Amino acid sequence: MNNSLQEYLNFANKLADVASITSMQYFRTSLDIDNKSDESPVTIADKNTELKIRSMIEKEYPDHGILGEEFDNINPNAEFIWVIDPIDGTRSYIAGHKDFGNLISLTQNKKPIIGIINCPAHDERWVGIKNQNSTLNKQFTKCSKVKKIEDAYLFTSGLYFDEPHLKNAVDIITKKVRYYRYGGDCYMYGMVASGLIDIVIEDTLKVHDYMALVNVIEGAGGKITDKFGNEITTDSQGSVIASANEKLHSELISLINEEN
Repeated sequence: MNNSLQEYLNFANKLADVASITSMQYFRTSLDIDNKSDESPVTIADKNTELKIRSMIEKEYPDHGILGEEFDNINPNAEFIWVIDPIDGTRSYIAGHKDFGNLISLTQNKKPIIGIINCPAHDERWVGIKNQNSTLNKQFTKCSKVKKIEDAYLFTSGLYFDEPHLKNAVDIITKKVRYYRYGGDCYMYGMVASGLIDIVIEDTLKVHDYMALVNVIEGAGGKITDKFGNEITTDSQGSVIASANEKLHSELISLINEEN
């Protein structure tokens, strides 16, 4: 790892540390809930967590961009952009469910080079770095070796699909897999990287929802693309297919696009 990347990684972990402390400060407390324009909920925990992360980035790397969920973008054309979801799974968070997480990514020229899935209520942190092995709590982690849909465990958000063809494909896939479950927020992707489940399929995601996932999944030996099999960048359109390996992924992408 070059010195610059190590420096960015150290800083990203500091951001995750602060996100852990701030989000857990409000977890399972009485919170006022507002609805954003898309009817998704937001709390003081979301806002304060993002504000603290933004403040640290602006102080340390004033030339870098910031793309977050709760506030306006900064330097959107910068070479390096930090992509932040302060609390992924706000509905889970509000309900006191532990599967929420803090998502932190650093992109270079629109492509992810560092990704962190931080799940403080579980005390679990997955870290992914471009072209390197992913870790869970500083120990190497690997996806499963399941290569057939019929043997796979699938998690999906279930209800949120923009296009009928993807929803129809997911309905078919749920009938083929060994086991499936709805829901799980970003924790689902950590489970893929840990070899506990094999497939996640989602749609209607925004860049802050998916960017941190890429390096974690790929560094654990998995594959993550959009529904057409295209790589994930800041320009992707919201569908995410993550799976344990290339063979399983190819089978999924073929099946999904047969239904197109």
